[in-house]
Amino acid sequence: MKNRSFDSFSLALACGLLAMPLAAHHSISSEFDTSKTFTVSGTLTKVEWVNPHAYIYVESKDGKGPAVEYSLETGPPGNLRRAGVLKTMFTVGDRVTVDAYASKDGTRQLGLVRSIKFADGHTIVMGKDPADVEKLNKGE
Repeated sequence: MKNRSFDSFSLALACGLLAMPLAAHHSISSEFDTSKTFTVSGTLTKVEWVNPHAYIYVESKDGKGPAVEYSLETGPPGNLRRAGVLKTMFTVGDRVTVDAYASKDGTRQLGLVRSIKFADGHTIVMGKDPADVEKLNKGE
């Protein structure tokens, strides 16, 4: 009987330890304000396809000052791949227009990608918000 109690306790402890990394993950709203969006156009300068989130970097020039680099977060690479979004779809040097949610802490050059429109007209939608997809399909 003592061994069964120890085995049950060990199993419960192991399950608890395995679940801890899941509790550490943050929600979108902890870092980004989904009521505030911005659009940036520029050149894709880097793609980091790493866990827990992939990032793209876009250099934007407005003609009034030096170029500004934006760091734009996307979902995890595994989720992107399952949704049909692959790293090979992004080429450094591509001209892109990115719609993103703004950072809550006010960091101007940081955002969470909603969609990426390429110079040839095709768009990759990252968000799950049906309104975003509807707007893009209408060309808004």
